[in-house]
Amino acid sequence: MSLALHAAPQRFTWLAGQIAHERDFGRFALWLPILAALGVALAERTAPMPPLPWMIATAGLSAALWLTASLRGAALSAALLAGLTAVSLGAISFEASHHLYGAKMLTRATSVSLTGRVVAADSRAAGGRIVVAPDDPALPGRVRLSVRSGTLPAVGSTIAVGARLFPLRGPTIPGGYDPARRLHFDGIGATGFTYGAPKITAPPDKTLRARLAALREMVGDRVMAAGGEHAGFARALLTGARGLIDETTTTALRHSGLGHILAISGLHMGLVAGGIFAVVRLCLALIPAIALRFDTRALAAIAGLCAGTLYLGLSGGAVATQRAHIMLSIALLAVLLKRPALTMRAVAVAGTLLIALDPVAVLEPGFQMSFLAVIALVGTYEAWSMGRLRRRLPFLVVFFGGVALTALVAGAATAIPSAYHFQRLAPFSLLANVAAMPIFSMLAMPAGIVALAAMPFGLEALPLAVMDFALGIVVWIAAHVAALGGDGGAVGLVPAGGALLAAAGLLFLAIMTARWRLFGVLPIVAGVVWMAAAPPPDLLIAADGKSAAARTPAGVRVLEGSGNYPADQFRKAFGAPAAPKGGQCDADGCVLKTPHGALSMAKHPRAALEDCHRATVVVSANALPRCPATLVLGRAALTQKGAAMVWLSPFAVRHARPNGPTKPWHVPLPPRR
Repeated sequence: MSLALHAAPQRFTWLAGQIAHERDFGRFALWLPILAALGVALAERTAPMPPLPWMIATAGLSAALWLTASLRGAALSAALLAGLTAVSLGAISFEASHHLYGAKMLTRATSVSLTGRVVAADSRAAGGRIVVAPDDPALPGRVRLSVRSGTLPAVGSTIAVGARLFPLRGPTIPGGYDPARRLHFDGIGATGFTYGAPKITAPPDKTLRARLAALREMVGDRVMAAGGEHAGFARALLTGARGLIDETTTTALRHSGLGHILAISGLHMGLVAGGIFAVVRLCLALIPAIALRFDTRALAAIAGLCAGTLYLGLSGGAVATQRAHIMLSIALLAVLLKRPALTMRAVAVAGTLLIALDPVAVLEPGFQMSFLAVIALVGTYEAWSMGRLRRRLPFLVVFFGGVALTALVAGAATAIPSAYHFQRLAPFSLLANVAAMPIFSMLAMPAGIVALAAMPFGLEALPLAVMDFALGIVVWIAAHVAALGGDGGAVGLVPAGGALLAAAGLLFLAIMTARWRLFGVLPIVAGVVWMAAAPPPDLLIAADGKSAAARTPAGVRVLEGSGNYPADQFRKAFGAPAAPKGGQCDADGCVLKTPHGALSMAKHPRAALEDCHRATVVVSANALPRCPATLVLGRAALTQKGAAMVWLSPFAVRHARPNGPTKPWHVPLPPRR
């Protein structure tokens, strides 16, 4: 007993020492942006939130109490109140963004004669998509339209076109990606398609947005005009427009673990700005009159920052690109001030700025994958820089070991959001990255940078040919590595709780610097076990009542799939290589039997009456009569609660919106006439 009592104070002393170490190095402050991101997630989950003035008052009160506790030296209370303030500010930023930028929502499908100004355009293999700000005040402030014929109008031009508009639709499956949320915060309140080609009634205006769009289009056209088997890939890397990449290339990159190449992020920004930095500094060093009088590193840093800013505008400014540009700006500013360039504090500042500017981005896969990867990498190389081993290794070992370590760490970090959002992992991503990234980093992107610099002189053909050759090697590697994995990377739906637990453990492991950071391994393991042990659903039912899928002994089968998209989402959710149609169907509906019961999708009321007595779950896009089945999903239930996920043994149901369409970006499906 005495030994146990003696050991307890020692353990507390050790823990106090770990906490003091992190406090002295300012590591606890790095959690504030993460807590602000948690506030954004809580605000989204509980939307609609209380009135904004009440939220601001609550945040002000917690901030005042935090300041008071800090002045009085109450460290624990101050830390808790600082965390509460960060969470409150995250929720406020989300709610304020909704009030400032949230779209007016279309509630019913309609056909209109639309006139308005084009604010965004994206060319695709067949037509393209445009975002239009309509002149009609009865319509949403912005609508996104698919253009199936004719030339895509330029950004800034005014058009007139007939269009079919639809309300924004929520997730296809409960817990799946919600496209309506992102569109709502982008000010887009409806999607649809045009009848025929848009007619341009006024030429593009002269705004900065229109000029940048015209520059992007010009660069994209020059890349495509140069030809090459992978011109669409090169266009995506230089302008951020992915519409002309063929589906085979995209699939190979994603399945091999090289999909991050498509997201213009820190790698691309670093290669562009870093390349300009190195070239400018070398050129200045060759001029003695400049090298002896001026700080060439500072001049090169300014040139790199200008190049990075131009690339940000040229690439379209996606979330990962914004994060990379913010970190680039901090790093180059640190060079000007002769301070360390890449630290965890820079990551925290970048995250804070992005949450303030675009809080809903926190909920997007791109933000989560980008920041988890960069936090894990910075934490790894901070630990690596403290060791002496790297000083004893040959350069080639350090270089290729660094590539492998970067691929391993980034792959492990992004595996968590990849499994949650895309129901997929890349089992051979390390092999793909080690083989492809040196070629991409040292040949493909440098050739692309040279091509951009040569375009004003019309000399881009040769560097674009080199870039196309290098990208061909990257695609070849991606295709062969993806073939090695087959469909082994499909994991199906994973619970959000397990993903959050694993992510929290990863953050603790990367951010903390004392020995207790190894405790982060425990929640990572617990989260992975939770995700792996979660029982998959037996049935998935779309919100329109026209599509469903079930797990059967013969594999996943789809009932009356309304297009390829729902079937593809069902396949990924079940982690299945394919989802063919199945079941016993006739003109009145379909029945699909599973080991634990039958699913009926009734088109006609008489079919519903028959199936109510022999099916466990009855689904119909029509109103259903009184039915003794275990679960009945008719028009009213689907309209209010959206898509459904069903477990038959033991029986359980989860809806996409169990409390109804309470969120501002959710519109009930219109009743059928």
